[in-house]
Amino acid sequence: MILLRRLFRFLNLALHVLAGVLITAILAALQRHFTDPSYQRLKRWWLARIIRIVGGQVMTYGEPAPAGSLLAANHVSWLDIPLLGGQTELTFLSKSEVQTWPVLGWLAAKSGTLFIERGKRDGAKGASEGIAKRLEQQERVLIFPEGTTTDNKTMLPFHARLFAAAVTVDALIQPVAIHYLTIQGQTHPIVPYLTPQTLMQNLWAVLAEPKILIEVHFLPSIDSHAAPRKALAAYSEQQVCSALTKL
Repeated sequence: MILLRRLFRFLNLALHVLAGVLITAILAALQRHFTDPSYQRLKRWWLARIIRIVGGQVMTYGEPAPAGSLLAANHVSWLDIPLLGGQTELTFLSKSEVQTWPVLGWLAAKSGTLFIERGKRDGAKGASEGIAKRLEQQERVLIFPEGTTTDNKTMLPFHARLFAAAVTVDALIQPVAIHYLTIQGQTHPIVPYLTPQTLMQNLWAVLAEPKILIEVHFLPSIDSHAAPRKALAAYSEQQVCSALTKL
């Protein structure tokens, strides 16, 4: 039964990725920019369906901040991206290595994803400038300020550098809390994508789960001029941590 579930979902997911490639290629040929409303609707549908394919059932609390806001979420899994991208129109910030991934890297680049070169001296500065530009263009930009995934129970400190973009353009900052649960309502032990696990190992484990309950909390927005960027990062972290602690 578990093997059949895995194979059925894997096939569905593979076909869905292929559909995403075809849609993106067609829109590119038609010279549709990734900010085009029709492209954004298709992107949101495509991302949301990934969550449905793997058995995710999403419960949302609160509303996404207006366009032109910076969203800062805790990071648990590769599922975080289709999860949040299926809720509202978003521009993602991802590690530069994603660009080298077969198929998915191409899709990410074509869909307007911003990339950050981790470990490079001015990598954060370049990413911050890119974020500021997108915020000025009234895009919602999602960042994972922890810089890596965690175990769905604990959090790492929010790095402050990327919050500078919101300060620069006077954009709202919205903390977002993500929590994955089992059907028994406990913190999910399988979903977190942690080293040394590979993406395929994590995917294969996730595909076996009958259902994954997911809570997304869009928390109250913060005025980016209310405090220095380090304080903004710390407060955002505290808000997300508080929301997760209450679950």
